[in-house]
Amino acid sequence: MKKLFLAIMMAVGFASAQADVTGNLGLTSDYRFRGISQSQNAPAVQGGVDYSHSSGFYVGNWNSSVSSQLYTQGSGVESDLYAGFKKDIYKGLTLDVGSYNYFYPRAKVAGTGSNFDTYEGFIGLGYGPVAVKYNRTLGNGYFGTANAQGTQYYQADVAYPLPFKGLEKASFLAHAGHTNVANSTTLDYSDYNVGLGYDLEGWNLAAKYYTNTSMTSGFQTANTVSGQKLYKNAGVFSVAKSF
Repeated sequence: MKKLFLAIMMAVGFASAQADVTGNLGLTSDYRFRGISQSQNAPAVQGGVDYSHSSGFYVGNWNSSVSSQLYTQGSGVESDLYAGFKKDIYKGLTLDVGSYNYFYPRAKVAGTGSNFDTYEGFIGLGYGPVAVKYNRTLGNGYFGTANAQGTQYYQADVAYPLPFKGLEKASFLAHAGHTNVANSTTLDYSDYNVGLGYDLEGWNLAAKYYTNTSMTSGFQTANTVSGQKLYKNAGVFSVAKSF
Protein backbone atom coordinates (compact mmCIF):
# COMPACT_ATOMS: atom_id res chain seq x y z
CA MET A 1 0.00 0.00 0.00
CA LYS A 2 2.81 2.39 0.82
CA LYS A 3 4.38 1.60 -2.57
CA LEU A 4 1.11 2.49 -4.31
CA PHE A 5 0.91 5.78 -2.42
CA LEU A 6 4.51 6.69 -3.29
CA ALA A 7 4.01 5.78 -6.93
CA ILE A 8 1.05 8.13 -7.23
CA MET A 9 2.99 10.88 -5.47
CA MET A 10 5.79 10.50 -8.06
CA ALA A 11 3.25 10.59 -10.88
CA VAL A 12 1.79 13.92 -9.78
CA GLY A 13 5.09 15.51 -8.90
CA PHE A 14 6.46 15.93 -12.43
CA ALA A 15 4.84 19.32 -13.07
CA SER A 16 4.34 21.22 -9.85
CA ALA A 17 3.59 24.39 -11.79
CA GLN A 18 0.24 22.88 -12.72
CA ALA A 19 -0.57 21.88 -9.17
CA ASP A 20 -2.48 23.44 -6.30
CA VAL A 21 -1.56 23.09 -2.63
CA THR A 22 -4.15 23.85 0.04
CA GLY A 23 -4.37 23.38 3.79
CA ASN A 24 -7.14 23.19 6.35
CA LEU A 25 -7.61 23.50 10.10
CA GLY A 26 -10.73 22.70 12.07
CA LEU A 27 -12.42 22.02 15.37
CA THR A 28 -15.36 19.69 15.97
CA SER A 29 -17.48 19.07 19.05
CA ASP A 30 -17.20 15.30 18.41
CA TYR A 31 -15.11 13.53 15.78
CA ARG A 32 -17.46 11.02 14.16
CA PHE A 33 -16.19 8.49 11.62
CA ARG A 34 -18.84 6.34 9.96
CA GLY A 35 -21.17 7.27 12.79
CA ILE A 36 -18.83 6.25 15.63
CA SER A 37 -17.17 8.77 17.94
CA GLN A 38 -13.39 8.63 17.64
CA SER A 39 -12.85 11.24 20.34
CA GLN A 40 -14.99 9.54 23.01
CA ASN A 41 -17.86 12.02 22.63
CA ALA A 42 -15.46 14.95 23.15
CA PRO A 43 -14.09 17.77 20.95
CA ALA A 44 -11.27 17.16 18.49
CA VAL A 45 -8.73 19.33 16.68
CA GLN A 46 -8.17 18.51 13.01
CA GLY A 47 -6.15 19.64 10.01
CA GLY A 48 -4.40 18.60 6.85
CA VAL A 49 -2.82 19.51 3.54
CA ASP A 50 -3.76 18.59 -0.05
CA TYR A 51 -1.83 18.60 -3.30
CA SER A 52 -3.86 18.38 -6.50
CA HIS A 53 -2.59 18.28 -10.08
CA SER A 54 -4.40 19.56 -13.15
CA SER A 55 -4.32 16.04 -14.60
CA GLY A 56 -6.69 14.87 -11.86
CA PHE A 57 -4.16 13.17 -9.57
CA TYR A 58 -4.01 14.23 -5.93
CA VAL A 59 -2.31 13.32 -2.66
CA GLY A 60 -2.96 14.49 0.88
CA ASN A 61 -2.60 14.13 4.60
CA TRP A 62 -5.28 14.69 7.25
CA ASN A 63 -4.95 14.46 11.02
CA SER A 64 -7.21 14.49 14.07
CA SER A 65 -6.96 14.05 17.79
CA VAL A 66 -8.60 10.79 18.94
CA SER A 67 -9.37 9.05 22.22
CA SER A 68 -6.34 7.34 23.74
CA GLN A 69 -8.72 5.02 25.59
CA LEU A 70 -10.19 3.89 22.28
CA TYR A 71 -6.83 3.70 20.49
CA THR A 72 -4.96 2.32 23.48
CA GLN A 73 -1.28 2.98 24.16
CA GLY A 74 -1.23 5.44 21.28
CA SER A 75 -0.34 9.10 20.95
CA GLY A 76 -3.97 10.19 20.74
CA VAL A 77 -3.56 11.05 17.05
CA GLU A 78 -4.98 9.71 13.79
CA SER A 79 -2.86 10.52 10.74
CA ASP A 80 -4.26 9.67 7.31
CA LEU A 81 -2.51 9.47 3.95
CA TYR A 82 -4.45 9.29 0.71
CA ALA A 83 -3.88 9.47 -3.02
CA GLY A 84 -6.10 9.16 -6.04
CA PHE A 85 -7.38 10.37 -9.36
CA LYS A 86 -10.47 12.56 -9.75
CA LYS A 87 -11.75 13.71 -13.11
CA ASP A 88 -14.89 14.69 -14.99
CA ILE A 89 -15.44 11.74 -17.32
CA TYR A 90 -18.74 12.64 -19.00
CA LYS A 91 -20.79 15.83 -18.90
CA GLY A 92 -20.45 16.54 -15.19
CA LEU A 93 -20.09 12.91 -14.07
CA THR A 94 -16.97 12.74 -11.90
CA LEU A 95 -14.86 9.63 -11.26
CA ASP A 96 -12.81 9.40 -8.04
CA VAL A 97 -10.57 6.36 -7.48
CA GLY A 98 -7.67 5.83 -5.11
CA SER A 99 -6.47 4.67 -1.71
CA TYR A 100 -7.16 6.05 1.79
CA ASN A 101 -4.98 4.84 4.65
CA TYR A 102 -5.47 5.39 8.39
CA PHE A 103 -2.57 5.35 10.88
CA TYR A 104 -2.59 5.49 14.69
CA PRO A 105 1.01 6.01 15.91
CA ARG A 106 2.07 3.60 18.68
CA ALA A 107 -1.53 2.48 19.35
CA LYS A 108 -1.93 -1.25 20.04
CA VAL A 109 -5.00 -3.45 20.42
CA ALA A 110 -5.25 -4.58 24.04
CA GLY A 111 -4.40 -8.26 24.51
CA THR A 112 -3.11 -8.83 20.97
CA GLY A 113 -0.39 -6.27 20.36
CA SER A 114 -1.62 -5.69 16.80
CA ASN A 115 -2.21 -2.17 15.54
CA PHE A 116 -5.27 -0.24 14.36
CA ASP A 117 -3.80 0.85 11.01
CA THR A 118 -6.24 0.34 8.14
CA TYR A 119 -5.74 0.46 4.36
CA GLU A 120 -8.61 0.94 1.95
CA GLY A 121 -9.10 1.29 -1.77
CA PHE A 122 -12.11 3.20 -3.08
CA ILE A 123 -14.02 4.13 -6.21
CA GLY A 124 -16.67 6.81 -6.36
CA LEU A 125 -18.93 8.69 -8.74
CA GLY A 126 -20.33 12.16 -8.32
CA TYR A 127 -22.92 14.15 -10.24
CA GLY A 128 -24.06 17.57 -9.12
CA PRO A 129 -24.81 17.50 -5.39
CA VAL A 130 -24.82 13.67 -5.12
CA ALA A 131 -21.86 11.32 -4.66
CA VAL A 132 -21.62 7.57 -4.07
CA LYS A 133 -18.52 5.62 -3.06
CA TYR A 134 -17.46 2.02 -2.50
CA ASN A 135 -14.60 1.34 -0.05
CA ARG A 136 -12.82 -1.98 0.54
CA THR A 137 -9.99 -2.90 2.89
CA LEU A 138 -6.71 -3.92 1.29
CA GLY A 139 -5.01 -5.20 4.43
CA ASN A 140 -5.89 -7.84 7.00
CA GLY A 141 -7.03 -5.48 9.75
CA TYR A 142 -9.96 -3.09 10.04
CA PHE A 143 -9.45 -0.58 12.86
CA GLY A 144 -8.24 -3.26 15.26
CA THR A 145 -10.44 -6.11 14.02
CA ALA A 146 -8.19 -8.91 12.74
CA ASN A 147 -8.88 -11.27 9.83
CA ALA A 148 -11.04 -8.58 8.21
CA GLN A 149 -9.56 -8.30 4.73
CA GLY A 150 -12.36 -7.54 2.28
CA THR A 151 -14.40 -5.42 4.70
CA GLN A 152 -16.66 -3.12 2.68
CA TYR A 153 -18.17 0.29 3.27
CA TYR A 154 -20.86 1.72 1.00
CA GLN A 155 -21.81 5.38 1.18
CA ALA A 156 -23.96 8.04 -0.46
CA ASP A 157 -23.62 11.77 0.23
CA VAL A 158 -25.59 14.86 -0.68
CA ALA A 159 -24.47 18.51 -0.49
CA TYR A 160 -27.29 20.57 -1.98
CA PRO A 161 -27.12 24.39 -2.02
CA LEU A 162 -30.27 25.91 -0.53
CA PRO A 163 -32.36 27.70 -3.19
CA PHE A 164 -33.45 30.52 -0.89
CA LYS A 165 -32.61 34.22 -1.13
CA GLY A 166 -30.10 35.20 1.51
CA LEU A 167 -29.01 31.59 2.04
CA GLU A 168 -26.95 31.13 -1.10
CA LYS A 169 -23.94 30.07 0.97
CA ALA A 170 -25.87 27.43 2.92
CA SER A 171 -26.18 23.76 1.93
CA PHE A 172 -28.29 20.80 2.97
CA LEU A 173 -26.02 17.90 3.93
CA ALA A 174 -26.96 14.22 4.18
CA HIS A 175 -25.08 10.93 4.40
CA ALA A 176 -25.98 7.24 4.47
CA GLY A 177 -23.47 4.42 4.87
CA HIS A 178 -23.28 0.71 5.61
CA THR A 179 -20.35 -1.26 7.03
CA ASN A 180 -19.96 -4.94 6.21
CA VAL A 181 -17.07 -6.35 8.28
CA ALA A 182 -15.53 -9.46 6.70
CA ASN A 183 -15.75 -12.58 8.92
CA SER A 184 -17.42 -10.56 11.72
CA THR A 185 -21.04 -9.97 10.75
CA THR A 186 -21.95 -9.01 14.34
CA LEU A 187 -20.02 -5.77 13.72
CA ASP A 188 -22.09 -4.79 10.67
CA TYR A 189 -24.25 -1.67 10.98
CA SER A 190 -25.60 1.36 9.10
CA ASP A 191 -24.91 5.01 9.82
CA TYR A 192 -26.69 8.22 8.86
CA ASN A 193 -26.29 11.93 9.38
CA VAL A 194 -28.15 15.01 8.21
CA GLY A 195 -27.51 18.69 8.70
CA LEU A 196 -26.63 22.10 7.31
CA GLY A 197 -23.39 23.65 6.12
CA TYR A 198 -22.54 27.33 5.71
CA ASP A 199 -19.62 29.17 4.12
CA LEU A 200 -18.93 32.23 6.30
CA GLU A 201 -16.18 34.28 4.65
CA GLY A 202 -14.08 31.19 4.05
CA TRP A 203 -14.98 29.53 7.36
CA ASN A 204 -16.93 26.32 6.78
CA LEU A 205 -19.55 25.79 9.49
CA ALA A 206 -21.58 22.59 9.81
CA ALA A 207 -24.19 21.26 12.19
CA LYS A 208 -25.18 17.59 11.80
CA TYR A 209 -27.23 14.98 13.62
CA TYR A 210 -25.81 11.42 13.69
CA THR A 211 -27.61 8.14 14.21
CA ASN A 212 -26.85 4.43 13.65
CA THR A 213 -29.09 1.43 13.01
CA SER A 214 -28.92 -2.39 12.70
CA MET A 215 -26.55 -2.62 15.66
CA THR A 216 -26.06 -5.97 17.37
CA SER A 217 -25.23 -6.35 21.06
CA GLY A 218 -21.69 -7.34 20.01
CA PHE A 219 -21.32 -4.11 18.05
CA GLN A 220 -22.56 -2.06 20.99
CA THR A 221 -20.13 -3.75 23.38
CA ALA A 222 -17.20 -3.22 21.00
CA ASN A 223 -18.06 0.48 20.72
CA THR A 224 -18.48 1.26 24.40
CA VAL A 225 -15.45 2.72 26.20
CA SER A 226 -15.40 3.42 29.95
CA GLY A 227 -19.20 3.25 29.96
CA GLN A 228 -19.52 5.78 27.14
CA LYS A 229 -21.52 4.69 24.09
CA LEU A 230 -19.56 5.83 21.06
CA TYR A 231 -22.47 4.98 18.75
CA LYS A 232 -25.19 7.01 20.51
CA ASN A 233 -27.25 9.58 18.62
CA ALA A 234 -25.60 12.99 18.74
CA GLY A 235 -25.65 16.49 17.36
CA VAL A 236 -22.21 17.68 16.20
CA PHE A 237 -21.00 21.18 15.33
CA SER A 238 -17.79 21.82 13.42
CA VAL A 239 -15.85 24.77 12.03
CA ALA A 240 -13.00 24.59 9.54
CA LYS A 241 -10.87 27.04 7.58
CA SER A 242 -9.19 26.30 4.25
CA PHE A 243 -6.20 28.29 3.07
